[in-house]
This record gives sequence, structure tokens and C-alpha cells, in this order.
Amino acid sequence: MDEAVYGVWLQLVFGEGSRKVPPLLDYFGSCRTIYESDDIERRLSGLLTSSDINKMENIPLDGAVEIMEACRRLNYRVITPDSGDYPNRLRNIPDYPAALYISGVLPDIDDEVCISMVGTRRASRYGYKAANDIAMGLAACGAIVVSGCARGIDTASHQGALMAGGRTLGVLGCGINTRYNVENDGLRKVISSSGAMISEYPPGAPPLSYHFPIRNRIISALSLGVIVVEAGARSGSLITANLALEQGKDIFAVPGEISNYQAKGTNRLIFDGAKPIENAYDVLEEYVMSYPHRLRLENLGSKNSIMPDKGVRPKWEKKDQDPTKDISKKSDSVGTSSHGRKKPLDSDLSGKTDKRVKKNDIDQSGTGSQNAESYTGVNGERKIRTEYPIGISEGAVKVLESLNSDPKPVQELIDNLGINASEMMKYITELELYGLVKSLPGKRYIRNT
Repeated sequence: MDEAVYGVWLQLVFGEGSRKVPPLLDYFGSCRTIYESDDIERRLSGLLTSSDINKMENIPLDGAVEIMEACRRLNYRVITPDSGDYPNRLRNIPDYPAALYISGVLPDIDDEVCISMVGTRRASRYGYKAANDIAMGLAACGAIVVSGCARGIDTASHQGALMAGGRTLGVLGCGINTRYNVENDGLRKVISSSGAMISEYPPGAPPLSYHFPIRNRIISALSLGVIVVEAGARSGSLITANLALEQGKDIFAVPGEISNYQAKGTNRLIFDGAKPIENAYDVLEEYVMSYPHRLRLENLGSKNSIMPDKGVRPKWEKKDQDPTKDISKKSDSVGTSSHGRKKPLDSDLSGKTDKRVKKNDIDQSGTGSQNAESYTGVNGERKIRTEYPIGISEGAVKVLESLNSDPKPVQELIDNLGINASEMMKYITELELYGLVKSLPGKRYIRNT
């Protein structure tokens, strides 16, 4: 029997993100030894409550065996702390996973310059382009880009790394084969072929909202540093930044326009001591001395050069746009470097927000605003334009438009829209991930204002 089955069992017993696993492994030595220990040994350890011991007795190994069989059919690897290739960077956190599921090839994390990139799902055009360009530069120099495969900044980061022909890792808050964020299905397959998709959740695990904050600790733990590209004052990306600080990681932030709500979190990080960055060089200069065998900064040219035009741009970019106008260009704005000196920041980093995206111009590349604004129609009358996150599915839009501040039971939504129950819950989950709807007791939902 594959030894990894005991790590899967241990994770079934205590759940993902549990802090009980590391001290148990320190005491017993291996996942298998924990499984084979008896009631007395478990009590004498002083690490387990009566409830814990009852769980261990009542959860059989059969469930873990079934998961291992599913992984074999899906061609997923399972690694546990007993595996020789389990990253030491993960072992350094107090709640490392008892099992990780992997699709693709996991590199030797401890010998790689892994940089995490996180940010809002509702990325602006500026945020999307900044993430894309920085990720492209990181990957071109040999770094591995780590992100969460969500919409917006995550998508831009993965795509940028792939455009440069580099490697990227996607860390999920659900099973690798789960139908989550379906427009990124193709992206996830490409990531698996050139890097790896990683999850501590077994195949088929749903994308529940509380999974993602738990997942974030792995994104930061795998990396040397975390880049926050665009994040609001209460963005989930700030959870990753806080976890990274606790783990002793470096924090980088892309400055944003002070009037842009989505830049409130990143700008606050800079005030609190994060290093403001303009390009990949600003990040990699921190690691080139420690990883000279991994990084090739000459691929960036000079510090101020830009990545060569790959001919692949977000859909909103005009074809005649000057490719030399990049975030790596300097302006007369002033920021503070990690060494306390004043240095110029990118003019685009405090630039104006681009035109808003209309509801019917939905783009899969990033995300836009969910707010509404008035505009003047062709006859001079005032109209209201409703906007939704770029990349949101049409089905989710229909559900959202049928909701208001009055709670509606899910069955009423199903009857009114003619959508079957499984599809309805998929759209509800999508809207919850965007923060557009709120769940109430009794399976009722309202529009989140």
C-alpha cells in the first residue's frame, strides 16, 4: 500500500489547515505510526483530546484508500510529510498539510525562486497589465510564479508566466478536478503541463468560501516573497500578505492610484513597510545573490528595460498601443525604496483609471467594477449603466439580476429562471466568490450592496 494513504487519512481526521498535525508527526515520527498507534499511546502523547481520539477511531482507512484510487485514475500524485520531496518551506509553518494533491510536476521548491502574486478578482486594466508584465519578467528570469488560479490578478499572473515560457504553480481551494472558475479550465491544464496544480483538498472537494483563506497559507509558504498587485482595504489578498509576514516572507506591493478603492490595501502595505515595486527587477534583486544558479537577470536587459512584446495582450488593449509604454518606465513620482532612499515610481502606477467596461463587453482576462453609473443616451436622456465583474458567467448575471434586497429562497430562483438546482448552486457559488450575493438562513439569498 502507498504510504501516502496514511497522510490522507490523517487529513481526513483533523481537516485541512489543522495545527495538530505537525506536533503529532514530531511525537510519533510518521503518519503511519500515528495510524497504527493505540488508544493508550495516543492519550499518553498529551496532544489529543478525547474528541480527537474518537475521530481517529471512527474514521477508517477505507476513505483514504478511495481517495488514493481516485488520484491514481486522475494521474494525480499525493505527497505527505513522510515523502522525500515534501518541501521544507512547508514544514516551516505550524499548520503544514498532511497531504498535498498534485497534477503536473512539482519542482524542487526549496531550491527555486518562487514568488507569489495575489490580488483582487475585480482587477482594473492597470492592475491586470501590471500583474501580467511583472509575472512575465519573473518567469523570463527563471523564477516560478505562484498564484491561486482565480479571476483577475491571479489569472494575469499565471498568463504572464506562461507567455514568457516560464513555470507557474496554481494552488487551489478545492479539488483539482472540481469545476470551479470554469473559464480557467484551459489555463489550469496548461499550468499542469508546464508546472503544477496543487491542492490540499481531495478530488471533487467543492470550492467552499472558507477553503480559500486556509489555502492562502500554502501560497505564501511555498514562496520567498509575496507580491500584492491590487487589493482593496478588506481584500482576501491581505490575508495572504499577513500570513507571509508571520512566515517571515518578503512583502512587495504595486502602488496604485490613491482614489482607486482597489489600491487601498496595496498602498497601505507600502505605508506599513512593504517594498514598492515597478517591475520584476525590483523583486529579483533581493534574491540574485542567494540564487545565482537560478536567476538570469540579463533576460531583462537593463534594470529599466521592458519585456519584449510577445504579441499577446489583454483584449482591451488597442492594437496600435505603443508597446514601449510599460510599467517599468520611470516618472517624476516619488516613493521610498526598501533601503530608505527616495526613488521614482512608475507614472502608470498613479495613472487614471481606464474607461469602464459595459455589461455586454464582458472579458475573460480580468475583472471590472460591479458599480453602476449614469451616462447620457443618444437623445440626451440620463440612463443607468449596470456593470459586472469581467469574466462572470451569463448564468450568474441572470441570477444576480433577479435578486434585490428582499431575501429570495433558492427554489423560487430555480422556478423563476428555469435553471436546474445544480446549475443554480454553481452560479450562487460564483456570485458569493465575487461578493455579489449574501447567503441567509433557510437557503435564501439577497443581493450584496
